[in-house]
Amino acid sequence: MMIGCDGMKLFKKENKIEKEEYFSFCVEGIYQHKNGELFVLGTIDGIVQKLDFLYLIGPYGYEEKVEINEWIDVNLQENLYALLIDINLQNHIDRGYIFTNKNNHLASSREEIYNPYLHFLLDQVNRQHYDYLDILFEQLATRSYFLSVFDYHDLPIYQIKDKKYYSIYTSQIEMNKDPKCKNKKGSVYSFDDYSRMCLNQEKLDGIIINPYHQERSIVLNKDVIQHIGTVKEKNIKIYAKAKNYLKDRKRRQKYEIDNES
Repeated sequence: MMIGCDGMKLFKKENKIEKEEYFSFCVEGIYQHKNGELFVLGTIDGIVQKLDFLYLIGPYGYEEKVEINEWIDVNLQENLYALLIDINLQNHIDRGYIFTNKNNHLASSREEIYNPYLHFLLDQVNRQHYDYLDILFEQLATRSYFLSVFDYHDLPIYQIKDKKYYSIYTSQIEMNKDPKCKNKKGSVYSFDDYSRMCLNQEKLDGIIINPYHQERSIVLNKDVIQHIGTVKEKNIKIYAKAKNYLKDRKRRQKYEIDNES
């Protein structure tokens, strides 16, 4: 998908590459089960692993490790499954959430990343579900890391007509699809790091994420990148206010305890 560009054709044919080593269960519906549990209906992206615990990930940084009471095969032809989980999670889960066997953070190495929730958001936006666009921008601004060649003299450039875009990737598998990145060592940095590099390069028109994956690619021109930067600044201010509020509340509680004693 292209953001801030005028109808230019984007995608090239994908190579057959092995699937990611994680899978995601994308929530489609939530119902109360007769046994007093929560019945969560969803589809699987990747190769399913029927584990006892999964990470529940949602918008704006929500993440929780959840015990799975039971897996149910609903319709395997349509890749439809259900999970039975604790009823107490009904106020913490909705459509737009995913369960996954990998959390949403960096792996132990600075050369590995996992972006299950970002993949879900890119899928949704490319299916023209634009109500996910603000969540995607917030995810890019504050919680996303990418792999690429971080070298001012040897950038992986993806060209669309006369426009040049800096290619960044959500995983090593996506980076391996790019012939320009073969035999090159990638580095993991935040979207903010890559966007600063892009904005400082006059020869670049923006950033493209996963240029060789049709459902998980997006083009961001410099105006959109700057907008994502304002999203980050806004979130930092909100975080600072929340932090100061918690500090004030702790001070008030300490004062009340000291006075009572």
